[in-house]
Amino acid sequence: METYIKTRNTLLCLAINLIATFISVSVCRAQFPEKNESAYLLQGAIDFHVHSAPDFFDRSLTDLELAELAERKGMSAFVIKNHFISTVDRAMLVNSRFEKIKAYGGVVLNRSVGGINPAAVEWMCKMSPVYGKIVWFPTLDAAFHKRIVKDSTAGLSVVDPNRISAKTIEVLKIIARENLVLATGHLSAEEMVALVKEAVRQGVANILITHCLADWPNLTHAQMTELAKAGALLELTYLSYLSGPQAPVNFLKNSKHVSMQTMAEAIKTIGAEHFIISSDLGQTGNPIPPDGMKLFIAMLMENGITAEEVRWMIRRNPARLLGIE
Repeated sequence: METYIKTRNTLLCLAINLIATFISVSVCRAQFPEKNESAYLLQGAIDFHVHSAPDFFDRSLTDLELAELAERKGMSAFVIKNHFISTVDRAMLVNSRFEKIKAYGGVVLNRSVGGINPAAVEWMCKMSPVYGKIVWFPTLDAAFHKRIVKDSTAGLSVVDPNRISAKTIEVLKIIARENLVLATGHLSAEEMVALVKEAVRQGVANILITHCLADWPNLTHAQMTELAKAGALLELTYLSYLSGPQAPVNFLKNSKHVSMQTMAEAIKTIGAEHFIISSDLGQTGNPIPPDGMKLFIAMLMENGITAEEVRWMIRRNPARLLGIE
């Protein structure tokens, strides 16, 4: 009998310890999401902003290497961006080699393609109406970008002189007709607000505010709210977090650092349904895009963003922009 009682007490103690351990682990998981959860949420994700090779700048991965890694991690798509040439042909090549992941391309309206040039957009559509989806307004050649980096050469603007230029309106009409995505590039906040208003007038359905908290455009909370109410989606990028004095890549050390807390607060106050999150990665020295996305997800969740909010920003909203809901 004595042996029985001792055995029973031992088993009871073990059971109590197991229950206590389970409760402790559950509380920890609720407070600090496991890295595995971010890996799970990466399944089906779309990275709307990657810089892969070939490019004029050093890149950590080629398009095909990126596709292989992203497919292995369960992502569903990514968008290739190049500041100087169309990426539609590159997306088509990726899609000829991979079945479980899709690549999409577009054109950035910098000087290399004639600036704000309707013909560049028309030819992008003719190359592939399926995978040529995004029209970015000027980035490195934008007048506002040049002002921020203290480049005295003339830059491109969508206003001429105080209203939206005729060429810009032509481009907007093509975007509306072909159901493309208007991405705002490196314009100023004032230009973006004017551009979005005109885009809505022209019937553009898909509008994305490029890295809305970065140096360009460095939007205020009020401006983000105004643009969201107009129907635009707001992009947050992991590169914005990596930028600043602590940046692992030298050319980013003078760029604005956007804290994870700042991004999480914007999502909470404006609503995850108005955002997408992208990596904006591919630079040699930074994490590769899929790893950056996984880290981005984990850090946002550590700052109070829920799994459901993450799904809005990495699956539903990017898929809606691309027309693959």
